[in-house]
Amino acid sequence: MLFTQILEKRLGHTVVAIVEPHLPSHAFVRHMLDEDGIVGPDIIDDAETAFDRYPATEIDGVFIMTPEWTHAEVFRSVTDRGYNVFLEKPIATSVEDVEEISAIAESYPGVIQLGFVLRYSTFYRKVKEWLDGRPLGRIVTLQLNERLTVEHGMKFKRSWHRKVAYTGGFMNEKCSHDLDLMCWFKEDDGAKPVRVVSMGNRGFATEDRGQTNCSTCTIADCLFRDSPLNYAKQVGGTVLLDSTAAVDSCLYNNDSDINDNQTVMIQFDDGSHGVFSTVAMSGLHGRDLMIHLEYGMIWGNLEEGRLTKVDYRTGATEVFGVEGMDMHGGGDEQVVHEFVECTVSGSRPLARVEDGARASLLALLADASIAQLAIMDVAR
Repeated sequence: MLFTQILEKRLGHTVVAIVEPHLPSHAFVRHMLDEDGIVGPDIIDDAETAFDRYPATEIDGVFIMTPEWTHAEVFRSVTDRGYNVFLEKPIATSVEDVEEISAIAESYPGVIQLGFVLRYSTFYRKVKEWLDGRPLGRIVTLQLNERLTVEHGMKFKRSWHRKVAYTGGFMNEKCSHDLDLMCWFKEDDGAKPVRVVSMGNRGFATEDRGQTNCSTCTIADCLFRDSPLNYAKQVGGTVLLDSTAAVDSCLYNNDSDINDNQTVMIQFDDGSHGVFSTVAMSGLHGRDLMIHLEYGMIWGNLEEGRLTKVDYRTGATEVFGVEGMDMHGGGDEQVVHEFVECTVSGSRPLARVEDGARASLLALLADASIAQLAIMDVAR
């Protein structure tokens, strides 16, 4: 619904239809549209009906915002009909689906843009600007971190995001953004990832405490107690979720199989390396980074909107600050704006299918590294 609001309210474009196969959720969609004062879109329960009613010759593009395990199927249907496509990250949940989407995109004449909103954040664009042209030399090592609040992490373990089968794993679902940033920053060095090694597990709420659901729990001080009413998809106290969710389940005894903490190390073919760490339960939420280069360093925090660059040779220090940084650093509006512009001009977007494919394959290799206790080679 966020992108609908951006298109209609901030960019002055018209959303003609929203496809939602889950019929009970139509009430939620209509409720959210009404709250935003958006009255135009049809709410359709079948994609074929939407394709017939709004062919590619009559609209600018389609946003694929479906759950990740459906991306390949939906992408195939949309591209078969010639639409310009915005594909939300992660690109897919398996190597096979990543390869299928990549093969279609390779010769596709229309626009295909990946939803890597962090590339469009003022914060990360400033980092890239400082790196472009290698004014501080080659990157030697990168360190990126992401932390979720306890409340945010709980929702990942109770919604459909809790299952590897639905997401391809927490690293793929939540952090393909960050793996992409690492590779994006290394582009000026002409370097590509060649090896991946990772460690991670489920470290929170691991023991069975004899409870099944929060609503019947007898442990008064449980840190992970939550209510289904705290989830976004509800209207007037009625929760509108399908069978893939488990919003009332006890975290100590539910079927989540995703990692809730993980570290990934990527080696690039120029000998440099990057480290990304994430934790799903933290008292200090947000993203930060530290990049060491041959002749200087860059560090900063996204939510604080503050970056610092130091040149070792001259001692010069530059500080960049921007207010109002949210979890995506303002990238949501910018990524939607670029997609619309690309559909008009036919230009290539900043975030493309090959970027999404690389990030998801790295995430899937990272999880394979944990399972096999091995360093994984990246296919070239």
